[in-house]
Amino acid sequence: MRKETRVTHGVANGASGYLLTENAHLELLQVRDQLRLLARLTEPVASGDAAELALSPLALAHCFERLAIDLDGVIDAARWRRPSQ
Repeated sequence: MRKETRVTHGVANGASGYLLTENAHLELLQVRDQLRLLARLTEPVASGDAAELALSPLALAHCFERLAIDLDGVIDAARWRRPSQ
């Protein structure tokens, strides 16, 4: 059974919205962190050489594919919540 994370930051209790499982929320945080890492790794190695990157195009393609798979899992785990009446 999946545990749901109910976040109510700035949202009224009866409001509608999406619920994420705790695992999906953690995956989303990891995707964010991986994107930040990729942003740093794709900065030019030398300040004057924008053509040379620390990662090869094949490595970047693999990273982006992995991130897409992870995001698919988060999207699949999201559940719509209707407002309670």
